[in-house]
Amino acid sequence: MKVDICDKVEGFNEFLSGIMKEWNVPGMAVGIVKDGEMIYLGELGLRNAKQDLKVTKNTLFAIGSASKAFTSMAVGMLVDEGKLDLDTPIKKYVSDFEMQDKYAGAHLTIRDMLCHRSGLSRHDMVWYNNASLTRKDLTDRIKHLELSKDFRTTWQYNSIMYVAAGYVIETVSGMPWEEFVKKRIFEPLGMVSSNFSVEDSKCSVDYSLPYSSNGKKVSEVNFRNMDLMGPAGSINSNLTDMVKWLKFHLNKGKVNGKQLISENSIIQMHSPQIPCKLWPWKFDEVQFPSYGLGWFIDSYRGKKQVNHGGNIDGFSSYISFLPEENIGIVLLSNLNEVFFILPIIYSIYDRLLGYENTDWNKRMKDELSKMMNSMQNANEAAENPQKEGTKLSHPIEDYTGSFENPGYGIIKIEREGENLKLIYNDIEYILKHKCYDVFIIKVLERLTLTVTFNCDSSGNINCVSIPFEQSVKEITFKRCK
Repeated sequence: MKVDICDKVEGFNEFLSGIMKEWNVPGMAVGIVKDGEMIYLGELGLRNAKQDLKVTKNTLFAIGSASKAFTSMAVGMLVDEGKLDLDTPIKKYVSDFEMQDKYAGAHLTIRDMLCHRSGLSRHDMVWYNNASLTRKDLTDRIKHLELSKDFRTTWQYNSIMYVAAGYVIETVSGMPWEEFVKKRIFEPLGMVSSNFSVEDSKCSVDYSLPYSSNGKKVSEVNFRNMDLMGPAGSINSNLTDMVKWLKFHLNKGKVNGKQLISENSIIQMHSPQIPCKLWPWKFDEVQFPSYGLGWFIDSYRGKKQVNHGGNIDGFSSYISFLPEENIGIVLLSNLNEVFFILPIIYSIYDRLLGYENTDWNKRMKDELSKMMNSMQNANEAAENPQKEGTKLSHPIEDYTGSFENPGYGIIKIEREGENLKLIYNDIEYILKHKCYDVFIIKVLERLTLTVTFNCDSSGNINCVSIPFEQSVKEITFKRCK
């Protein structure tokens, strides 16, 4: 007896509710599409815990880096029109574009940018919470950022390059990235609720608050302004709109019988461009991980999977599809924790594909535990107690002032009572003395970094070194004159 596909989603509400309880997820919206039809719609939990407001299919969530696929789509449209070429150096479109490596700067293409093979590592602290820069400013700063790998040799995830790609789109089309995406993608697809700013989301009658979990307790956090990072991660959307986006990709770029983008451009986006490794673990069921243009591509149980997640303060998202099976999943949540998502995605696929139940949740928790232990050990090494008998080499006031790096901008060191604090991109970090002129700070909640003050030949404190990007040399900030 043949089992109807819809029968395979029976009990999904209970399964998803169990996952949410185990991982402390406040709210979630899940949609499953098969052969162009919605076969499951889950509206689970709360979008606002204080007011007991429930998640609906129209609740707006930040989708974070899942926005990158919209940028690659915009590029594909401009390629179709002959206004861009994937393999022509960027300098043809932005003549003053430079990189620290002169060869890379002269030869970097939009394909290199979109598949993360520029040689540039993340340098996320440059843009995180930085509302003072324009996209042109951030693109100009690239020339001051150190590469960690040779050009085109290694996949390294990089959001700054997507912002630069957005700037290229603006330069070539004459429209801001937001306007282009809205007119050319949102409107034709009927994505009427999607927007580009948390301020727009907060004007809606149905939007989610952001939440964070420390493993035991869930807390509401502040919205993060991502306007600068639009092409890399600013889009807010809901299940209704994102299912339309998913169907569009499953339908190879066609909507309402119209080919919105050439099938060739869709194929480019969904095809491997470079091998990659996003996670430290490896599951036998998931093989051949690679990156396309704005999408991850791998093989799940022998089936091609195209996917991309997004994670930003208080939110996580995931869009995944098996094009050969014509199955896809959208998951939007209001918790900044990505690790509960993969057990959901894999469990859904297993059920729909007819595989025996696998305890993906346990497997993920085991791998996560290993990763967190490793991170904790590294932090503990950095947080070793203050070395006995050591003290500052200078009066505390000598450490204060403004220090600048051409790529990272300005940090400020201020006195607060008997202590020092570091201010960078409007975020305050308490400096905890470790030994002599070495301090430690906590960034992004989980990472401990050393802050080292250095002197010139006259004994005056003239710079500060911080390993903001750990794959390259410490970032040095020189005292402002």
